[in-house]
Amino acid sequence: MSYADVVSADLRPTKSIIICSTGRSGSTLLSRTLSSLGCLGKPIEFFRSDMLAKNGVTALASELYPYLARVYSQGQTTNRVFSAKLHWDHLGELLAIARTDPTLRSHPDSEILSYLFPNPKFVFIRRQNLVSQAISMEISKQTGVYLILKDRKQKKGAVPSADDPASGQSLSFKPLNIYRYKQGVAGRNRSWQSFFQQNHLPFFEVVYEDLVKDFDRTIRQTVAFCGVDLPQADMEITRATKKQGNQVNERWLRYYQLIPEGLLAAYSEARSYARSYVRRATSLLGPSP
Repeated sequence: MSYADVVSADLRPTKSIIICSTGRSGSTLLSRTLSSLGCLGKPIEFFRSDMLAKNGVTALASELYPYLARVYSQGQTTNRVFSAKLHWDHLGELLAIARTDPTLRSHPDSEILSYLFPNPKFVFIRRQNLVSQAISMEISKQTGVYLILKDRKQKKGAVPSADDPASGQSLSFKPLNIYRYKQGVAGRNRSWQSFFQQNHLPFFEVVYEDLVKDFDRTIRQTVAFCGVDLPQADMEITRATKKQGNQVNERWLRYYQLIPEGLLAAYSEARSYARSYVRRATSLLGPSP
């Protein structure tokens, strides 16, 4: 089953916007704000592993194409602009699935993306303060809260304080987790930047700290790069989500800055080595009688 067999010409977007991101980078704020404008598609994480599996996409392009036809309709606005959000890991899995199509197997990444996402524009969002990003990731993991909508009352939306027994939830400062998240984010940022460079892909970089400091101007610059006209040039642009960070984030940042990162790096390496040693020893000993 080929792409052309499944995706009719009237379903295909005339322009695609790909939000390239990492976790807790501000990508949800950016994506939901762009979606609220009504002319830049509806960027959602359509290509997460769980989303693909839920829709019957396991490993084959023949499974991907019917899903892509549905995704086009869900992620397009009436001007036929489609958008989606991709984390770095999502991109690798998507390209691997697409390459099971024999017609795409030998094509470079950039051509495959243009095939799947017609006339693509790439917007890369990152944070300057990677420690704050890593802290946000750790808090979200512990609380299960990843989003607070701006105009919706949400009882479970506020991140609980580690000192608040009434919250019913206790947060634990785990510097090793934060260190590892930071290293992971740094690596994924480098991977995105290398990907753009190696494939000669122009992209627009949004720095989260600039976005929150000068929100209207940054969003308008993003829209201009994407080559889309707003319904009204002077329309009001408002934030689609609330800031999640609070005093817990600030306190953990101060705690983390007191710990030498070299010490965390050494401890992380020692733990990884110990676990690897135990696995090797266990495999040599075999199952218990």
